[in-house]
Amino acid sequence: MDHKNNLRVSAAAIFTTIALASASCASESSDTILIPAERTSTPSTSSEAQNFAVYSDFTALPDGPAPSAFETGQAASVAPVPDPSMNLRIANGKLTFAPTVDGPAAAYFRTGDLGKPVTSVGMKWTFTAQPGGTPGVAAMAITDRPADPLGGASPLMPLHFIVTRDGWNYSVSPGTSGGGAELITVAAGTFDSPLSEDGNTIHEVQVDIRGNTATIDLPDGNRQEVQDPRIEAWASRYAFFEPYVDRSTTDSITGFTEVWANT
Repeated sequence: MDHKNNLRVSAAAIFTTIALASASCASESSDTILIPAERTSTPSTSSEAQNFAVYSDFTALPDGPAPSAFETGQAASVAPVPDPSMNLRIANGKLTFAPTVDGPAAAYFRTGDLGKPVTSVGMKWTFTAQPGGTPGVAAMAITDRPADPLGGASPLMPLHFIVTRDGWNYSVSPGTSGGGAELITVAAGTFDSPLSEDGNTIHEVQVDIRGNTATIDLPDGNRQEVQDPRIEAWASRYAFFEPYVDRSTTDSITGFTEVWANT
């Protein structure tokens, strides 16, 4: 098995990652069905996304701390982090961070309880390369409670989705009572051409859930359908959006321009 091009599952800098996603050799559950599907519509544009339960466009916000509310009015929060450099902030119209720690770093922009299971989640972002040229991660998830990597227990997740310049990974997690998250890869893939890391090109992904089926509109223009009983069984009412790096000084940095979720 060649791990050279493995995608890293970004549970958190604090969460313990047990399942490492590989696009070329990801092991899929026997209950999981991955169905290539032709895209028939594009993901939500900025104007359409404002019909979602929660939505924020960061491009016009002044530089400063991460906002405490979504553009649609609902409260937003950030998870506690172990180092101040990992704090989320607005910089040049993007929600991002600038970690300086030696090793992995993650930050979480969280919804509150949306009252009903989340059925759609999406994000737009850029990757900005750093000297060294290793890939960073843009991630989003649906959870049964707010993610808090310093709080011990990790949340149950019917969706934990990551994107790097090279590919993507869909995982689920039963949560834990302590000791880190168990992330179970159910589907993964690679892009024919790497996503740009020029800091300007905006990438977009959206995942729509109906029952046990997740439909993924990928940033390369392709669509995939993933079927797994845990997607429906573990339906949950919170979401988060996460920039992640394994190597703070060399991985590309994620900057979110828009995020949204629906129920």
